[in-house]
Amino acid sequence: MASSKLNRRKFIKTASLSTIGAGMLSAGTLATDNKDTVNAPPSIKEYRKFGKTGFMVSDFSSGAPMNEAVLRALLERGVNLIDTGETYGNGNSERIIGRVLQDFDRSKIFINSKLYTEKEFPSKKEVLERSYRAMERLQTDYIDCIQIHSAENSAILKDEAFHSAMEQLKKESRVKHVGVSCHGNNWAYDTEESLDTILMSAIEDGRFDVILLAYNFANADIAEKVLEECDKKSIATMIMKSNPVHIFNIFESRMSRLEEEGKEADAFLQAYYDKYRLMDEQAKAFFARYGISSDSELKTAASKYVLSNPLAHTTLWDFQNFEEVDNLLGLSGQKLTGRDEVVLRGFQEHLGHTACRIGCNDCEAACPHHMPVNKILRYNYYFSVKRQEKRAMTKYAGLKLQKPLTVCIDCEGYCEQACKYGVWTRPLLAAAKYNLEMI
Repeated sequence: MASSKLNRRKFIKTASLSTIGAGMLSAGTLATDNKDTVNAPPSIKEYRKFGKTGFMVSDFSSGAPMNEAVLRALLERGVNLIDTGETYGNGNSERIIGRVLQDFDRSKIFINSKLYTEKEFPSKKEVLERSYRAMERLQTDYIDCIQIHSAENSAILKDEAFHSAMEQLKKESRVKHVGVSCHGNNWAYDTEESLDTILMSAIEDGRFDVILLAYNFANADIAEKVLEECDKKSIATMIMKSNPVHIFNIFESRMSRLEEEGKEADAFLQAYYDKYRLMDEQAKAFFARYGISSDSELKTAASKYVLSNPLAHTTLWDFQNFEEVDNLLGLSGQKLTGRDEVVLRGFQEHLGHTACRIGCNDCEAACPHHMPVNKILRYNYYFSVKRQEKRAMTKYAGLKLQKPLTVCIDCEGYCEQACKYGVWTRPLLAAAKYNLEMI
């Protein structure tokens, strides 16, 4: 046990981007025996204790499945946690899970679902009814964990309608654990609350067994202190948005679309694109020195960064096809190599300005126009990276912005001045406007 704690402290101390060269060790894990599996398809190689739940969870998990065949393949290859929510596909994600579950041992699969509310849950009765409907869609008598979906402030963590309903469901043996997910705060509520402050409040509350948070090599300084506190309280951790490296392609994609449509970029976009192109050339020159030639190595290194932290119990992934199943499950049980560290260091040095650190929110606090920057960039991430165009546009439309995003283009750049990471927030917002408003 002492050795385990030492390894965990070592990771938290050494795995920041500034010292990413340090070696990383896993702890509290169970590796599977891979004898006679040379010709077998990639499968889960490592399981970790899932906090106080006592469940041994696969290091990769399924996030919001929307394809029955893909989900079935994941379960057959050892994935044993499925994340979903009532809002995913208007309940269709839960229905898909329900159909697939009939062919598997329910007791060996951990189901995590979520209930969303903008400000507060109307009543205990409504929370109960929504929970029962989720169970019907899932075709199960119980849900392993129900979470408050996307908590945007500390106040929602105390919602008595939710907690009262969860207590009843626990007594009925219909829910085993309670959790919360968080992407960061909403400017309209409290500019002082970032992802880490909200989740620290959840940890201190004492009623949450499972926490779902964004964690990747770019936002490590924000997320790792949350992971460390979760470890102290034996709170299970689920990781989303573990791979931010696709984000820098947003500029390239927009320029390509403009060219296809026979349009010219405005001076604002062109100036930032020229900067990006220079940075991209410098990055490619850096990677070429080490024989690194493809984005796939960036994605692999980003995934292994999270896998190398024993405090990150399981990494969610929205597996879209069998190729992703093979590629990602092939990484199960792996840790960062020296080459991976070079890849991430190169991205940090040359392309860090294009990756927003989810949950930071310094930009929102500085914005005189009260723009929900965090949400806008997150929805553009859904659009550009996850290819969930309809979902992204629907969520963006639901923001009902007080002012049009065009104010960001002519703004003095308070968001960029406030960003300690130097992220190019304004051109990212301009790209979001182009994508999400389809202009």
